[in-house]
Amino acid sequence: MTTAAIPTTRKAGRKPASMAQALTSALRDAMTDDPTVHVMGEDVGSLGGVFRITDGLAKEFGEARCTDTPLAEAGILGTASGVSVYGLRPVVEMQFDAFAYPAFEQLISHVSRMRNRTRGAMPMPLTIRVPYGGGIGGVEHHSDSSEAYYMATPGLHVVTPATVADAYGLLRASIASDDPVVFLEPKRLYWSKADWITGAAGGGRSDRPRGRAAHGAQRQPDHLRALGPGLPGGGRGGALRRLGPGGR
Repeated sequence: MTTAAIPTTRKAGRKPASMAQALTSALRDAMTDDPTVHVMGEDVGSLGGVFRITDGLAKEFGEARCTDTPLAEAGILGTASGVSVYGLRPVVEMQFDAFAYPAFEQLISHVSRMRNRTRGAMPMPLTIRVPYGGGIGGVEHHSDSSEAYYMATPGLHVVTPATVADAYGLLRASIASDDPVVFLEPKRLYWSKADWITGAAGGGRSDRPRGRAAHGAQRQPDHLRALGPGLPGGGRGGALRRLGPGGR
């Protein structure tokens, strides 16, 4: 993942926050630091998004940089891919996981291939935020776990936060990337809380390298690892279970 430098001009401070608040802070800080960052999606403006992740951004930065779009996911992603070619860093919000499916043609045929298609001459600095997963009583099309589709698509980076600190740092890194990133936000963890550090001390980054999972215990040969925000263990990316006789 080719990533631009993330400014760290703000003072560091530790404060309690939810994952949703950390995501909002990441978007606000990215928009403050880089005027090419634009947020777009259904109801992201005056409503602040279904989960209020973009709350206040339209008022602070104007509707030209936090833009409500029509209910047309293929059009949203097609527009975002076009403006990224012309030098902007769009951050698209897909309202729910399964709502993103109409945009798959744009994602698979163009967004994921553009940099390779142009032999690196044309980057695609596009972040696609997708609230995903179950655990909140969502109905059909509101509770899909669609990560396998994205992970099977060459050219995409697929990211999901496990902690509050991850949410801020990984979203900042995703927005700064010159490659397309699908940023999966576990809905069940939106309201999980923790202390976290932002600014110079935290470096504006996650507390672990990208590409390395969060885990709470050392894996042993007779352990089976299951992944997902709905598992016990505080949402730290997975749960460990010792296998009994016969693998049970």
